[in-house]
Formats: sequence, structure tokens, C-alpha cells
Amino acid sequence: MKRFVSFFYLLLTGIQGSFGQGYQQVKGQVVDQSTGKPVGFAYVSVSGKAWGTLANQEGRFLLNYPKIDSQKEGVISAADYQNSVLPLRNLKPVDSVVIRLEPVVGTPLAVSFRKQTDGRLLVFSALKAIRTNFQATPTVLTGFYREVLSTDTACWNVREAILKVEKLPSVQTELPEKAKLVKGRQAERNPLPKALEGYAFPNGAAIVTRSMDLGPPEYWDGDNLNDYEFRLDSVLTGCDNRPAYRLAFAPVAGRRVRAARKGEVLIDTASRAIVRIAYEFTPEAAGEVLKTNLKAVFENLTGRSKKEVKRIYSHSQYRQLNGKWFLQDARLVLETQFSVATNPPMTAVIDLHFGTGEYAKSNGQTVKETEVLTTTENLPKQTGKLDERFWGNFNTILPTDAERLILPPPPKGERTRNHPE
Repeated sequence: MKRFVSFFYLLLTGIQGSFGQGYQQVKGQVVDQSTGKPVGFAYVSVSGKAWGTLANQEGRFLLNYPKIDSQKEGVISAADYQNSVLPLRNLKPVDSVVIRLEPVVGTPLAVSFRKQTDGRLLVFSALKAIRTNFQATPTVLTGFYREVLSTDTACWNVREAILKVEKLPSVQTELPEKAKLVKGRQAERNPLPKALEGYAFPNGAAIVTRSMDLGPPEYWDGDNLNDYEFRLDSVLTGCDNRPAYRLAFAPVAGRRVRAARKGEVLIDTASRAIVRIAYEFTPEAAGEVLKTNLKAVFENLTGRSKKEVKRIYSHSQYRQLNGKWFLQDARLVLETQFSVATNPPMTAVIDLHFGTGEYAKSNGQTVKETEVLTTTENLPKQTGKLDERFWGNFNTILPTDAERLILPPPPKGERTRNHPE
């Protein structure tokens, strides 16, 4: 696909030309070329390098990169868009950029191909290709995790962490995926509504750091694949300048499927790698999940509030490096309605998100069993506003405007460890 370069300098503020030890940074926003709307969760990396950062839901990003790479190109990619290239050598210490991504112009699939292609068999071939497309030896992903509890009136809790996630696809072990806390914090708004006390995932980080390195997702594993029907789109889409098939999926009509999902999957046409899976649980399945898979989320709730799961959304996206595919980011959103006595119903959302910042080979012992993260509940409490300087040179997902408001800034003139005057 043709690469479109579309960026311009927005403000003469925002980038610090250098900081820390030999690093530079660039910040900006990714938007749709046609509509000007933000492109959430676009990936920003340096060409040929095994690391990068993820834009937040508002399309805003901050990329830290070594000065030695300042003559290279930044690459911005997102599903359904053509890549944009950002020449880092042209940036000055005070520039901030807006990246405008061109939507992919879909290539129509031949009618004969569509008639001859069974969508389920296409997905089956992609699942069979997991061992070929994903790394078969131990790897470690260094990435950023955020867990947000919010309602329509406020953001109540933010838990953030830098994690090292070790994946051991070819090693016989009880813990083939292990996550270790490198650095973390949490911020709380008080007082928390009583209905939300205890409303949290016991270990959300373990959920959104999983990927297909170890095999197919359980809902498509084995005979479970037959519970779904797949409809191949009439045109190709793309991701990271690679053409991809798009297939919509849903439970087979008339069949009762436990924890049923409805969504879409993108499959790379060349390698048959699964590039992206995004879905929502069906309304019937959401109620079942409350009693089974998500039971642990609700069992610590206090009071006598009635609970109804309104929406469960998930996506996992992958990207290629040197012929293999790695987890780029994964997200899980749980939306629940609480009714307490005669009070108006309240909708609360837990949003879990993990974005990989760096890929590396592992010796299989990067994360010891005694170091495995089991909960984010005990992360140190943050005082003052959320500030990305806390993370140093690590690449993170920037907070949204709503998340930044969870805590007020420190009083004027007060110095803190994370917020010097």
C-alpha cells in the first residue's frame, strides 16, 4: 500500500528535546484525515525497532526514544488506516505534532473468491497458523497497564503500572505467562460511592496481558469454533500497511452458546495471522458471565445493591516484527448498572488496558514465580495530579482529560517527590 505522510507542527510547546540519559520525546495527537476525529489506540513506533507507545482513547501520545535514533522515522499505524511516517530528524525541541491518518481504501474481493471461501475455515486456518506466526521461544514484553473505575459523573480510581510480562510457549510450566511489577501507582477520589466499594478485578493485569502465543482463545478452541458463524467482508481492509480480511462473527443462529460473543476479526492475507479481534458479549451471555467468569468481581461488593451487567467489550491487537507477531495491546471494558434502594440507578465502568512498549527475547527466567503480580490493589497511593514524569523514560499510555482530574494538583508552593515546583 502506498504510504501517506501527513503531519504538521501544531504548537511551539510540548516536546522536550532531551531529558534523562540520552533520550528525546515527541508528543502529539493522531486524527482521521477525513473527519479530524481522534484515532484512539494508534501505535507509534520507530521504524525497525522493537518498541513504541500507544495513543490513548483521545488519540494523544508521548513517545520516548533514544537520541541515537533521532535520524530515523517514526511510524504511526492503526487498524483500517494507512501508516503515516514522521521523520524524527526534522523535529525541533519545541515541536508538537498532529498525525493525520488516511483511511484504507478497501480493495474489493473477487466474487468467485468469496463464493469459494468458507469464513469459518479461514479463521480455522488462522488459528492453525498461530505456532508459525507467533514466537515459539520465550519472550518478554515490557508494557503499560491502566485500570480505571468511573461513572458518568467522575473518575474514581486509576491504577497504573509498568509490567514485564514473560511468555513461555515452549516451556512446560504451571505459569506459561507471568507478569512482574516494575513500577506502579494508584489515585483515588474520595469518598467512593458505597455501591462501588469492592468493585474491581482481583487481578485485571493478568487478563489483558494474555495473548495467542500459547494457543487459540478458549472461545474458539476445538469444537467451540463450530458455535460461531463468520461472514467475510466484500472488501479488504488493512493494518500496518498490510492487507487484511475482515470477518464479522456471531453465535450460530438458534444455538445457545455459553459466554457468546459478537464482533469482528482481521486476518493478515499473507501470513494468515490474526491481526485483531474485537467483540462484545451478547446481552444473554453478559448475565451468565456475571454469575460465572466475573463472579469474583462482584463477590466483595458491600450493601444490597442490585447489579446488572450492561456491556462487556474486549479487543486484542497484534503487530509484526521480523516475521513474528506480538501482542500490541489488549482492552477489557465492564459496564454495570447498580440500583441501591430508592436512589437513581448508577452506571459504573471498569476499563482495563495494556499496551506493549518493548519486545525482547527471554532466557525463560526474567520473571521468577515469587515475583508474579497477583493484585494491583496495593499499589502506592499517588498524591497530586497524574503526571507522566513519574515514569521517567518508560513509554506509557497518556491519561485522558477525565483521568487527569481524579486528583487536584498539590497546593501552590508545595513540593512533592513527583511534582517539583
